[in-house]
Amino acid sequence: MKISDFNIVEQLKKSNFWLTAIAVDLTIIQLSLHWKFSSSVDALFIKSLFWASIVYLIAKKQHTLNLESDLFSTLIGLLLIALTLIKSLSLFWFESSFIKFSALLSFLGLALIASGIKGLKQYWQEFIIMVLSFDGILLSLLPAKFDISILSAKAANFVLWYLGFPVYRQGINVILPTGAIEIYPGCSGLNAMLILLQLSLIFILVFPINIFQKFLLPITAVFLAFFINIFRLVLMTLLVAASNDQGFKYWHGEPGNQIFSTISILAFGFICHWILKEKKPV
Repeated sequence: MKISDFNIVEQLKKSNFWLTAIAVDLTIIQLSLHWKFSSSVDALFIKSLFWASIVYLIAKKQHTLNLESDLFSTLIGLLLIALTLIKSLSLFWFESSFIKFSALLSFLGLALIASGIKGLKQYWQEFIIMVLSFDGILLSLLPAKFDISILSAKAANFVLWYLGFPVYRQGINVILPTGAIEIYPGCSGLNAMLILLQLSLIFILVFPINIFQKFLLPITAVFLAFFINIFRLVLMTLLVAASNDQGFKYWHGEPGNQIFSTISILAFGFICHWILKEKKPV
C-alpha cells in the first residue's frame, strides 16, 4: 500500500473526519431545503451567514472541545438526524415551518454524536444562533398590535418635505398633490429591522467586542434598516405622484424589496467590518 493511501485510511478512521463530513452534508441539505421553499437570494444569503457563524465558532474552539460521547447519546443523535433526513425527503409545500426545526434537530443530533449529553453546554452559543435563525422568531416576541407604520409615514413625510415637495400626511397616508401611498405594516420596514437585529446579535455572539459596542450595534442595526426603508417609501411616493405604475409595482414588489434589503445588509456589513478593523492592533 502506498503511503498516500495509508494516510487517507488513517484520516477516515478519525472521528473528526466523519463529524466534519456529516456537518457539511447537513448544512448543504438545510440550505437546499431553504432555497426550495423560499427561492429568495437574500434569505438564502442570511441563512448561509447563520451557518457560517456556527462553523466559525466551532472552528475557533475546536482544540478545546470535548469530543467524547457515549452509546446512548450517539444513538439519540443518529436517530434525530435520520428522522430529519427522512422527513426532508417528503416535505409538502405547507410544511415549510419544519425546515427551521429540522436545522435545530440536526445540529442537536450532531452535537450529541460529537460530545454526548454532558457536552452540549459547549455549544450554547451555536444553539442561540440556531434559534435566532428561525424565521419570525423576533417578530413573535413583539406585542400583537406592535406597528411602526405611523412612524414610517412621519419619517417619509419629513424627508419629502425637507427635499422641497408639497407633501402632507394623514395617518399612514403620505400625500402629494398628484398621488399618495398608504403605508401598511408590511412596508413599514419592520421586517428589515428585525433581520439586521438578528445579524447584530449573531455578530455579538461570534466576535469579542466591548460592552459599548454590544449595546450600540443592535440599536445601529435597527435604525439603519428603518432609514434605508424610508428612502424606499419616498421613492414609491414619488413614483405614484408621477403616475409611474410600473415603477411603483417594481419597487413595492419583491424585486425592489430585495434590492433595499441587500443595501441594508451591505451597509450593516460595512459597519461590522469597520468595528473589527478598529479592534486590530496597529
